[in-house]
Amino acid sequence: MSFKLNISGVAGAGKTSLLASLGADTFVISRDSKKFGLPIPHMLVDTYYDMDTLLYGGEIQDEEGNTVAIDGVMDKIEAYHAKFGKYPKNIVWDSVSQISMDIIDVASQKPDSWGSQGKEVTAELAKLTKFLHEELELNGFNIITLNHVTEEKSEGTPTGKLIAFDQGKFAAKGGFYATVNEAITVAVEGNHRVVYTRDIKKLARTTLADTPDKMYVEDLVHPDKSKKLKPGEEYFTLAKYIDMIEANQQDVEEFKL
Repeated sequence: MSFKLNISGVAGAGKTSLLASLGADTFVISRDSKKFGLPIPHMLVDTYYDMDTLLYGGEIQDEEGNTVAIDGVMDKIEAYHAKFGKYPKNIVWDSVSQISMDIIDVASQKPDSWGSQGKEVTAELAKLTKFLHEELELNGFNIITLNHVTEEKSEGTPTGKLIAFDQGKFAAKGGFYATVNEAITVAVEGNHRVVYTRDIKKLARTTLADTPDKMYVEDLVHPDKSKKLKPGEEYFTLAKYIDMIEANQQDVEEFKL
C-alpha cells in the first residue's frame, strides 16, 4: 500500500541530503533552482510553464518562435520504465515549495481581474495534489514531497514553530502538510542534524507508534563528528523509515473493508 510523506526544513537543513539513502528504485523530480547532486534517477525541470506541461508535457514556443516538445513527469516515468524494466517505488518532488512559487510567479504575470490570479494559483495547486493522489499514490507509487519552511518569530525571537510556504485557500486547508499520511522535519541543532517525526510545531506527525519523536542523522562525510547515541538508539535513515511506513500501511490494509 502506497503513501505520501512530506519532508519539511528551513533552507540548508538538509532535506535533499536525506535522499542519499535511497537508490535506483526512486525517481526525483528536481525543481529546486539548482542541479540535483545525488546518483538517483531524476529529471531536471529547468523552466516551469504551467501545471499541465509539468505533469504531462506539451509543446511550447521558444524565443525564436520554434515549436519545442517538452517532456512531462509522466513521460519521464515511462522513460524510467523503459530504462530499468520496472516503475520506481518512490517518486520524490524536490521541491513542492519551489513549484508553488513557480505557480504564483506565472499567475502574477497575468492581469488580475476579480481575483483571477488567486483563483489560478488555487486551481494549479489543486491539479498537482489531485495528480499526486489519483495518478500516482493510488497507482502504487510512494510520494515524497520536500517543502521549504521558515521559523516563526515574535519580536525577532524564534517561537519554535515552523511555517510552510503555502498560499490562499490551499494554505487555509493546511497546505501540503494536510495532504500526506506522514510528515517529518529535518533541522540543525548545534553541530548535528536531527529529524522530528512527531511535533506539531515542527510540522511533524507519524502513525508509527514505536518511532522516537526525534532522531539524529549520521554525518556521512565525517562519521567521527556524528552525535554519540545512547544504547538502543539509532540514526535516522529515510530508506529505513520508508520501509517502516510500508510495513505499517500493510497492517492497516488488512482492516480495509
